[in-house]
Amino acid sequence: MCAKIVNTSVIATAFLFVLAIQSCIRFQVAIPNRWNERYAQKQDFIECLNAEQLKEMIVSDTAHYKVVMIYSTGCGACSQHLQRTYAPAYAQRREDVKFYFVSESTGGIKYCREELERYGLYDGKVLCFLDDDPDFDQQNQGNDYNLECLNNITNHIFSNGPKVTGNIGLPCEFIVSKDNRVLKQLTTTPTSGSAIRTAQLWQIDFDHIQEIDFDSIYRQELDFDYFEGIPICNGDQCVLSGKERK
Repeated sequence: MCAKIVNTSVIATAFLFVLAIQSCIRFQVAIPNRWNERYAQKQDFIECLNAEQLKEMIVSDTAHYKVVMIYSTGCGACSQHLQRTYAPAYAQRREDVKFYFVSESTGGIKYCREELERYGLYDGKVLCFLDDDPDFDQQNQGNDYNLECLNNITNHIFSNGPKVTGNIGLPCEFIVSKDNRVLKQLTTTPTSGSAIRTAQLWQIDFDHIQEIDFDSIYRQELDFDYFEGIPICNGDQCVLSGKERK
């Protein structure tokens, strides 16, 4: 009887040890670190971009409207956006609209291709943001999370209109005209107050994207916070279909 108890205890301990090792490995894969950077730089299908290179990629394309999504594989809201908003829009995209999906960092980079393929969004390349400039580095060179990194990236790429102050958290999205004006809005939510942020894909009716005035600052008052719900745009319900402007 004692032998059986001991054996059971050993098996349970070994099982817990294996789980702990797996959790450590998954944690290391999920966060930005040198191992993930080396992995990304060795893969032919992954292209790492700093802030200036990301800007050049976007502004050099003047033949398309651009939709840029900065996401993370560890972000639940991002996965829901990819599945519910981006997958249908991408499948029905117009010839003059181009999508760019950019991983926020090397954290989880090993799973980016798998996630994009799951929703039919993989086009042969995984884009990854990697910049050690403290203004753009999400970890601010290893210190606390840099809350301003997405605002700084946005304002570095786009100069039209007032500076963006509300791009905090993922997903971060850019709806960009052919001549590289990003669509901005004054958004007010119950707990976050008001801030200038970039518009999101769920607000856009692509059948009429050419009718949107990219020089306008759209006003949007929401009765929810972005982190608590992900609305879907359907036809006349699209917020930025040219009807609501500041």
